[in-house]
Amino acid sequence: MGLEPAQVTFHPRLTVVYGASDTGKSFVTEAIDYMLGARKLNVIPEAERYSQILLGVVLPDGSVITLVRGLRSTIIKVYRSDVRDVVHHSPDLVLAAQHSTKGSANLSRFLLSQIGLDNTLISTNDRGNTKLLAFRDLLHLCLVSETRMVSPVPPALRAAGTNGQTAYRSALKLMLTGAGEPPTATGPNPAQRRVHKGKITLLDGLIIDLQRQLTNDSNQRDLEQQLARLIATLNSRSSALREVADRQVEAVAQRTTLSVTLAQYDERLAEIDSLLGRFGLLRSQYESDLARLAMVNEAGSLLGYFTTGACVFCGAEPEHQRPTHSEQETTALHAAVDAESTKTRHLLGDLLLTIDGLRVQRDELAQLRDNHRAQAETVTGEITRITEEELRPLEAETAELMAKRSEIERDLGLHERIEELETVKQSLVAEGAVPGGRPSGSIPARVIVGFERAIQHALEVWRVRFTGEVDYDQYTAEMSVGGKTRAGHGKGMRAVLNAAFTVALADLCLSQEHSHPGFIVLDSPLVTYREPGTRDAALPDSVKDYFYRGLLHNFAGQAIVVENGDPPADITEEAEVYMFSRERDGQRFGFFPTEAAAGQ
Repeated sequence: MGLEPAQVTFHPRLTVVYGASDTGKSFVTEAIDYMLGARKLNVIPEAERYSQILLGVVLPDGSVITLVRGLRSTIIKVYRSDVRDVVHHSPDLVLAAQHSTKGSANLSRFLLSQIGLDNTLISTNDRGNTKLLAFRDLLHLCLVSETRMVSPVPPALRAAGTNGQTAYRSALKLMLTGAGEPPTATGPNPAQRRVHKGKITLLDGLIIDLQRQLTNDSNQRDLEQQLARLIATLNSRSSALREVADRQVEAVAQRTTLSVTLAQYDERLAEIDSLLGRFGLLRSQYESDLARLAMVNEAGSLLGYFTTGACVFCGAEPEHQRPTHSEQETTALHAAVDAESTKTRHLLGDLLLTIDGLRVQRDELAQLRDNHRAQAETVTGEITRITEEELRPLEAETAELMAKRSEIERDLGLHERIEELETVKQSLVAEGAVPGGRPSGSIPARVIVGFERAIQHALEVWRVRFTGEVDYDQYTAEMSVGGKTRAGHGKGMRAVLNAAFTVALADLCLSQEHSHPGFIVLDSPLVTYREPGTRDAALPDSVKDYFYRGLLHNFAGQAIVVENGDPPADITEEAEVYMFSRERDGQRFGFFPTEAAAGQ
């Protein structure tokens, strides 16, 4: 499809993939698991545009093969060469991805034959029943996912529950001792056949009940494709919702701003109206004063001419008045009245100018208020339109899509459960039963002691602080440190103990030349992210540095570590180190090239 390959080249000793979350680190682990026989791969959107996954493997004899598998394929093509690009020519070998005891043309039997374990038997129960070893019976002891790394389930067991635990413990015994279970007579006896038939009948009933609960007639692959399309649509609707919500928020903010401005206009208009009211009263007072002064002036003139006797202005008796006394007093009154009238007229003129200015200002403010009010009404209408015509329909459509997604995910969960029951059913059909009475063999005490010392040595090399001894209980498959079980520790310590278990097992097998795949994959063994208050006191910061140095310099096999935090600088100089960034201009933008990510 013209895409740049998304690849990681593994170092013969240590490869570290680290960086930010959601950059495809765990997809590397899942892809390795898928290429080594996992039933299916959780295909993330960035991977949809690719058609093949290639995994190069160096066999014990030094030759190189390349395994090629489609994203949803049940077969694996084998090329006896180092292939690093899309291949279309015929493979050297075609193998079924799933293990089968009925033939050898499957990946499990092929890989087991390469490490000398084909046709090896392991126990399935304490009555001595056995089955042919599958490569997946060993892989969980070499490849530890992020979920299993911190899980309270013991590292020797692939999952919780009672189903298959004897086989898991027997597989560990095989790796520690180098010997499988002795062959036994195959073929169930009549009593065992009746028991198997009853189990198969029960499983059939459970499968039918689960199938009845399915709400969609599509098969699992169609449902996965529907889910992928639905997720893409939901992402598109989410983007549209965010865009509409942003516009609504912007409109609400604009309306809020307009409301504040309108309130300020109303407040200012109220102040101006109050001032105009007060100035109106003052104007009336000035006009009244002028009228009174005019009346006083006129009355003074009349009184000066017509009144005899004591002077109405100064109170002087006639004998004390000069001939021109009335005229002089009248003139003085007129001067005083004119002066006061002139002053009052000036004050009234200034007041009228102020009133006119306030009225102009009020008219302008009223016009601005009306304009802002019209804008606020327009914005309110836009908010209503966005809410009614865009936001609510999108929310309703998104809710419908979410409900559909939940329905598909529920059906996919039912399909997975049906598939698990079918697998158990097929194992009952294919598994041979033998007369009971011979319990499966236990791991010799000396081997257990050696394994415990190897785990303790790994913890000491990594400078993990602990007291007491490391103990492994082969009957419960649980390990303890200083009398405290691994399940009793916090996530950080559980992860480190799981890593020590895996590293110690591989080291023992390789040093004693027991059969082992020769590699380990550890996803998030250091649990660099911890919730506040859950940090393990036994895990100082220096553990990370000694952990990587121990793997590089002391581990006998090939180690692949997927982590969040960066390794020490001296490791980056000797090992293969990949940093996945969420920044497009970073060292590397995730596992997939940027054009593959952008295409989604």
